[in-house]
Amino acid sequence: MRKINYLPGFSFAAILAAAILLGPACGGSSPGNPFQELVDQGITQYEGQARVTDVSFANGVTSYTFDPASGPMCLRGGTFRSAIRKTNSDELFIYLNGGGACWKEYCQAITQTHPGIPPLQILNPENVTNPVRSWNVSFVPYCDGSLFAGEAEHDDDGDGKIDRYHHGLRNLTAALEVTRENFPAPKRIFLAGSSAGSFGTIVATPLVRTVYPDIPIIVFEDSGTGIAKAEEPGFVAGLLEQYNATRFIPKSCPDCVANGHLTRLVGWALERDHRLKIGVFSSYRDKIYAQFFLGIGGEQFEKQLKKETSYLNGRFPDRYKLFLINGEMHTTLAGDVSVFLGDIDVGNFPVTEMVSLGGIDTTELNGVTIAEWIRRMLYNESDWVNETAQ
Repeated sequence: MRKINYLPGFSFAAILAAAILLGPACGGSSPGNPFQELVDQGITQYEGQARVTDVSFANGVTSYTFDPASGPMCLRGGTFRSAIRKTNSDELFIYLNGGGACWKEYCQAITQTHPGIPPLQILNPENVTNPVRSWNVSFVPYCDGSLFAGEAEHDDDGDGKIDRYHHGLRNLTAALEVTRENFPAPKRIFLAGSSAGSFGTIVATPLVRTVYPDIPIIVFEDSGTGIAKAEEPGFVAGLLEQYNATRFIPKSCPDCVANGHLTRLVGWALERDHRLKIGVFSSYRDKIYAQFFLGIGGEQFEKQLKKETSYLNGRFPDRYKLFLINGEMHTTLAGDVSVFLGDIDVGNFPVTEMVSLGGIDTTELNGVTIAEWIRRMLYNESDWVNETAQ
């Protein structure tokens, strides 16, 4: 693997392209990259383009700052950063942060990043309940409002200046290139995301598989299962169009978003990648989604959540499992809301109206905490079972 030169103005080596060459390029579920179809459709188009302008080290964490002119960029044009923490482990935890979403008609999203890794419970190596506390970490901030899928720019008010930079795919690609450079051959990968970051795992999974062709990938969707608007199926299609991400719907799955959700994309991925395993967490009436972002109400959200997740669990009972609780809680990996937000500039994110966030050691069902459920998913699969409230 060629080393990345971090001098200003130096382009990344084509790390993702090199990874693809590690195995034969095949579609479907045959050997090689099970997501080659998306590679052919351009999902890796930004490989090798991002440039690192600064590398800093503090408190055991290395932070990378990217040149906006090379592609990675936040919603309002701000600087994108990512960070890694190296340990003595041979296992890798990739975490996609959350923080709202933005489209023309509605915009509530984090718009800045800062160096370092925030002390979220699942990222805290001092938290003894954290099942991945000793793992290597790649922290991918979220700041462009497009669920890590965007590659679009919009001048909403027609004044000739860009108002929204949806560079999520470029940001994610840049962060994964840094990840690959630091961790070229992990034994296995735990990919998790919270809220918007959970939606981001839908895009990140084929990218991570492309970067790491032969590594087991375990995904945790934290309050972002792909549920949207069944009664308004054009909503998801409209978002994808604004983000210029429609072309990343697999050609082999033309109806992947026809039901108004993104869950069929998850099923499509599980069909093709037999090494992929997914755990899902949500409350039945998640207030952030049901009220703020979707506006469909708790009852309708619960109905669709149960329908879609039960369907996938029925199709893939050993590789797609559920932890679903009563109530309106949003996310469980972060902990208290003040810790989740940390020193991040939240822009116009609705903090004052936000419901409390759960924690890995406080969210519990049937005597099992999220920390324990993740531990079973990672280390003791025979005890990893569905936990669903009645």
